[in-house]
Amino acid sequence: MGPPGYPPPVMNQPYPATGIVVLINRQEGWIEINHDEIKGLMPAMQMEFWVKDKALLDNAKAGDRVDFTIIETPKGEYLTELRRATSNSPSP
Repeated sequence: MGPPGYPPPVMNQPYPATGIVVLINRQEGWIEINHDEIKGLMPAMQMEFWVKDKALLDNAKAGDRVDFTIIETPKGEYLTELRRATSNSPSP
């Protein structure tokens, strides 16, 4: 069951999202993101996501605006893609 006003999540469906990195825990393998609404899944909020591969955490640092993808599993959401958003890149 999803949050109020949202349909139940579809298992293993990729959900693209954007947000700002708050904290990265490389040792445990999770990232905290203050994310925008994730269409069809949840409203904007700040939360932690486990990553499928800890190497993904090398793609960002706290304060970066990021694009990311999560999937819903029976154990919760997992982040499967992470990259700095192009709008956060320095000017040439």
